[in-house]
Amino acid sequence: MVLLSDSCIKKDNPILQRGAKCSSGPHTDENNTATSLATTGEAMPAGGYHTLSSKVTVAGIRNIEGSASVEVMFNENTEFFTVTGTTLVQTVKDALKNNRQLSISFDPWKGVLVSAAYVPVSGGLSTTARTTVNGAAGARAIDLKKVSNEQIDNPSAMGVLNTTDPGLNNVIPDFTTAQLMFDYITRQCCYLPGPYAIDYCIPFQYCIDGCYARAHKMCWIINNRYKYGTKKIFSFANSGSDKLCVQGQKWGGCCIRWWYHVAPLVTVQTPTGPKAYVFDPAMFNQPVLLSTWLHAQENPACAAGFTPNVTMINVQPTSSYAPSGSSGMTFSTDPAYTATNNTLDNYAALITCP
Repeated sequence: MVLLSDSCIKKDNPILQRGAKCSSGPHTDENNTATSLATTGEAMPAGGYHTLSSKVTVAGIRNIEGSASVEVMFNENTEFFTVTGTTLVQTVKDALKNNRQLSISFDPWKGVLVSAAYVPVSGGLSTTARTTVNGAAGARAIDLKKVSNEQIDNPSAMGVLNTTDPGLNNVIPDFTTAQLMFDYITRQCCYLPGPYAIDYCIPFQYCIDGCYARAHKMCWIINNRYKYGTKKIFSFANSGSDKLCVQGQKWGGCCIRWWYHVAPLVTVQTPTGPKAYVFDPAMFNQPVLLSTWLHAQENPACAAGFTPNVTMINVQPTSSYAPSGSSGMTFSTDPAYTATNNTLDNYAALITCP
């Protein structure tokens, strides 16, 4: 669960009345991405430095060449965080070694860990206490420079078809139907004034983190309202200096760097046969081919000295919620939507770019 500091953006802040849009007009083709709002830079809130707080577990740590600082990956957050200072660095290293939960404060717009302390063993729910599933069967290393888009978008080759849930249709009959579903989901965006047709609005306008909760709620809508089967596509940058480098084109154009990302994965019938499509309104204005979604995460404009590279992907059943460890092979679950709804609620007032 993420807690907002008193200085963080609230829903009545005028920043929420300008700038970004949850949807941006007509859709032109099956691969069209959102139009940039023409600014670049680092994502942060208006007004400068703000912090959030959360309880997390450490997924992995990377050394920073030529520095005593490190980068840390948390299972409960998609960002990389820079950790500076001997005591703070040692705290996260010990937490990883001893599988201990941390209470942290952090600046997501600057990607900086501010503080960390052990959660008492008797306090809070550790991720390690949740049900985890082995997802190794769906994992595969990928090199987008060597694999054709046709192969990536082939549902059979990628294991996209959901044939395990009774009462759900495996294939969306056409792109128009997929777009109607996508538009309904987009209208649940917290940036819009409401009322919403679901219990918690979905904060697509804050795409720095929370994709795991957004994906879980979107799959619920697709499964329960529209009766179509889904899977989830996880992308990872979990090797060497790899990072998922994305430009928040719908929200001001600032750069975002993740160690993983996730969204609903569906099969859509097209004139040339069934194709693997992704629903991700935080990044796009319409369903996009899986290859388009992956390539968007290797944006060189947002590399900033890092390697913009998707190391691996993992096609998971809808029940998989978030990674449990940096390998991308095991996942936590959230069958009661407790973590999902907490995240949606806590991120509802935040934005991606200044």
